Amino acid sequence: MFLALWYYFRGYVMIKVNGFAAERFMNMLSYRGVYLWDVGTDGAGVKIKVPLGSMDIVSMCAEKTGCRLEIRGYGGLPGKLRRFQGRQVLTAGILLFAIGLYFLSSFIWVIRVEGNERVAATDILSYCQELGLKPAVWKRGVNPEEITKEILIQFPDISWVSVGIKGTDVTIKIAETIEKTEVVDKETPCDVVAAMDGVILKITAERGTPQVKAGDVVKKGDVLISSQVLIGLEGEEQHTEYVAAEGTVTAKVWQRLSGELPLTYDEKVYTGETKANQILSFWGKDADFIRPSLEDKDADVEIIFQKDLALGDYKVPISLKKEQYNIYTLEKKSRTVEEAKAELAETLREKTKQSLSQYGTIEKIDVHYEEYTDCVLAKGQAELIERIEEKQKAEKGRDAIDGTDGENDTNG
Repeated sequence: MFLALWYYFRGYVMIKVNGFAAERFMNMLSYRGVYLWDVGTDGAGVKIKVPLGSMDIVSMCAEKTGCRLEIRGYGGLPGKLRRFQGRQVLTAGILLFAIGLYFLSSFIWVIRVEGNERVAATDILSYCQELGLKPAVWKRGVNPEEITKEILIQFPDISWVSVGIKGTDVTIKIAETIEKTEVVDKETPCDVVAAMDGVILKITAERGTPQVKAGDVVKKGDVLISSQVLIGLEGEEQHTEYVAAEGTVTAKVWQRLSGELPLTYDEKVYTGETKANQILSFWGKDADFIRPSLEDKDADVEIIFQKDLALGDYKVPISLKKEQYNIYTLEKKSRTVEEAKAELAETLREKTKQSLSQYGTIEKIDVHYEEYTDCVLAKGQAELIERIEEKQKAEKGRDAIDGTDGENDTNG
């Protein structure tokens, strides 16, 4: 194997020996120390490979034994290099390509994050960029151990990190800590108050004392479930304690609605004519030298293709964009009063749906219309069923607790 590799770099000649003394010819070469390999028959002759520098001895032995030599070709590295003689541009291109490939392989181009679920990969990559780990950075300037240590310090939800470099890729493998359970504060006294005006339909108090009942009218900020709770049996001395009130309150609420719609309007009618435009951008600036002429026509611009050049994860500040101009004309259209009313009703209903919480429902919508010569005006009210409870810190409870603590400190 080593001899074959040695003669590959030195070069060899593939020859065919014709004559009756081919065996004597090969023995004579071996006696003179010429290495022969890949010996085989080729018709009436014998084919062999000999070192490139031994052709003088080979020719002498062939003459002495009366054999005729036929050179089939040259092999090995010198033979391959001989093909590039007279092709300086091709040779220089191959050499520059090899140098460029070696140079580019000295940088990091792709960074991956694996194993994350709660911690966003973008947050990890952004912090790694602050530490100097980013696409197009020199590999030898990256310290994986230091980056591992800094990531563990920065992200408390990560318990284990491995930063591995393979080729031009960096893989950041992480293991997250066990997710903490949500802690619900059931100690700090608070009231449940109304988040909006309404009429109470149903109240369910899990903790605290209900202050309203079904049918009561409440305003925003009114206490619905108080944090004050009386402790003690009837007929005996009772005392007040403060708790974190909890419960649900459903109420009927109202929402004002309004809208306006003109009876005449402009509508786009597309002609079917399109024009294409290709733009090359450098550092965010468009080099648009061949923009098509629209000849004062109106058109919508649609981006049908956009490609940012990149080398791995490193984005080169050059992009190619292809636009399409859809030509249209404006035509005057009109709608009847009834059509305008129907469109306004649908629009107001959609707006009402969007304003609902996940627990809300629409009971009914009453709309009144005002007709004018050029438009229709809608005013109305939506009746909704919503949960209106929200928590608010109980000031009296806090004062009472602070006062008690003060008494204990004084007595102490």
